Amino acid sequence: MSQEPESTADENDASMPTAMISLSIMETLAASDDELGITQLAHLLSIPKARVHRHVSVLKNYGYVSQNPSSNRYGIGWRLYLLGQKLVKRFQIVAMSRHIREELRDKVGQTVVLTTYSDQKVIVLDVVSGTSPLEILLKPGAQFTLNSVAQGKVILAFGPEALYNQVLAGPLRKNTPHTVVDPDRLRAEVEVVRKRGWADAPEELYVGVNAISAPVYLADGSLFGALAVVGSIHYLPVQPTDESVEAVVYAAAQISSLLGYTPPAK
Repeated sequence: MSQEPESTADENDASMPTAMISLSIMETLAASDDELGITQLAHLLSIPKARVHRHVSVLKNYGYVSQNPSSNRYGIGWRLYLLGQKLVKRFQIVAMSRHIREELRDKVGQTVVLTTYSDQKVIVLDVVSGTSPLEILLKPGAQFTLNSVAQGKVILAFGPEALYNQVLAGPLRKNTPHTVVDPDRLRAEVEVVRKRGWADAPEELYVGVNAISAPVYLADGSLFGALAVVGSIHYLPVQPTDESVEAVVYAAAQISSLLGYTPPAK
């Protein structure tokens, strides 16, 4: 008796082109208010779980689907967001925060970067070019390891605990002689970020480049990502000025406010 539903699902699966399965998975995830597991997706699409899992794994590897490390459920990924950005030429957070990021750029003169995170990577969403003679070029869609950039330290400090544990348990990639690859040192630096509310990463991704970053929160208090200014170590020294730090923290708080976030009372 249990074989009949499986047979029906196999027939539905066989009649659906491979590309449509992937599109259907993305559409289903985009239409859902909650993250979905493999069993739920298989039920909603009438496709065997094994094949849904294969498609989801590929989509996740390419950034179209993201997985919550705490629940192992799935939602839309950063690459699907970037695709949507190209199609509609705007995304609420990017569009709403543009003037804030431009004001920050005008204050510090450096490149301003809005990022999110997925699968132990920092993902660049949008860039406002700097005005200094030495400009750092970054493109939407660029990815960096969490231990190598200031935004990554912010994500480790204020993002999901499960993600923090995964990153600290795994190998840490070295980009320059200054990249933090010792887990104990990274733990200590993340703790400092938690206490002061911002992060930096002098020459940890590229020699001669520094960044200052602060968290951006969603209305429910969860971490959306991070805002950062990126520039030459000449303009953003190892010991950043109070004015630069305050400008980044204030701009990140403004964007969080636009998203409906209210900081807890102290």
